[in-house]
This record gives sequence, C-alpha cells and structure tokens, in this order.
Amino acid sequence: MADASKGLWVTLVSGFLAIAGVGAKGVADLYLERARLDSQLIIGALGSPSAESRQEALRLLVDARLIANEDTRQGLKLYFEGDAPREPPQVTSFIQSGERVSLTPATPTNASRTDIDLFVCGSARTSLEAQALVENMHRTLDGSGRYGRIALKVWDGALYQELPESELKGAVTLIYDAGHGEAGEVEGLRGQLAPVSGLPLREVPNAGPSTPWLLSLVVCPG
Repeated sequence: MADASKGLWVTLVSGFLAIAGVGAKGVADLYLERARLDSQLIIGALGSPSAESRQEALRLLVDARLIANEDTRQGLKLYFEGDAPREPPQVTSFIQSGERVSLTPATPTNASRTDIDLFVCGSARTSLEAQALVENMHRTLDGSGRYGRIALKVWDGALYQELPESELKGAVTLIYDAGHGEAGEVEGLRGQLAPVSGLPLREVPNAGPSTPWLLSLVVCPG
C-alpha cells in the first residue's frame, strides 16, 4: 500500500500544478483539469494486483476527499463499504517504466533506414487512448516501409530529463537531431501521422546526446 500511496500523491501534486498552470484560462479549463485529475487518481488507485490494496487506495481517495466530485466519491464507496463491497477492477499498464518492447524488429531489409523510438509518457501507461494512438501510429509507420526498427518505451522523467512530462502533455512530440540527416524525415513523418494521431504534432530539436539516424516520438494525451 505504501507504493500505491506514493503514486497517488505524485499524481495529486502533478495535477494541482497543472491546475495552477491553467488558472488564467478560465473556469471551464479549471473544471476540465480537475476532472482529469480525478480520473488519474482513480486509475492510479486501481493499478495494484491486490484487490485489498485497490480498495484501500480508493478508501484513501474518498476519506481524504482527494476526489472533487461528490457523486464520484459516493460511487467509489460501493467498492469498500457495506456487507458485500464490490471488487474494484484492476487497470494495468500496457508498458512498464524501464521496459522496451520491440514493435518492428531490425532486419537486413530495414537496417539502412532511420529507426524510431516510440515513447508513451509515464502518466499515460494505463491510458486506453494512448494505447490506441500507439497502435495506430505504429501501424502507419510500419506500413509505410520508410523506417527501420520501431521500439516502444516509457518517457520517464527519472531517465529522460531533457523534456519534462509537463511540456509534453496534450501532443505528439517529435524529437530529432538538428543538422543531421534524419531531420529530413521530419516533414514526411508529420504528413503520415497527422491523420492518425488525433493530437497536435510538434517538433523539438534534441537537447540531449546526439542519436544519429534515430527519431523519437513521444505520445502524451492530456
């Protein structure tokens, strides 16, 4: 339960920072960000393989009034109150932090093409939207026959400090080495992904160590 509580508090702090950042945009944006925070906290509480831990995490959210919506709080009580509480569902990540999943392996045929690291931001590891985006983008990229191996990873702030997750939210970010040959792939890549990403696409020159003939795409739904 300690790990679950830690994760919930990290989500809570990140969410309140996001809310503070949209304060000037109006009441509607504040309500939207608060609803998103509620959703993230609940998903985080449902990640444990233990039903008892999931119940206790939901109890924490309700008892501490970390969930803003009263109707939602009352609904969550069904999972830990009464004589026969329901078993909370488990929400699992489609990729773990530190994991590397080969989507398109390197082959003699694609060895001379530009490789792609396809990242999902850490907070979206349990997001069905992010999973669908990753699948659609990989299908498009692989089907084009223009790229080399494609690997799926998590953009974890502990590992990749050039761009914090707060700067990646709500977009697909393409990271490339400016002045290197793979920069010539940027325009074509944008054209392929625009119809399937469903998110704004932006390009950012690589601020970290040079990675020749490698492009990084970070999927981070808001």
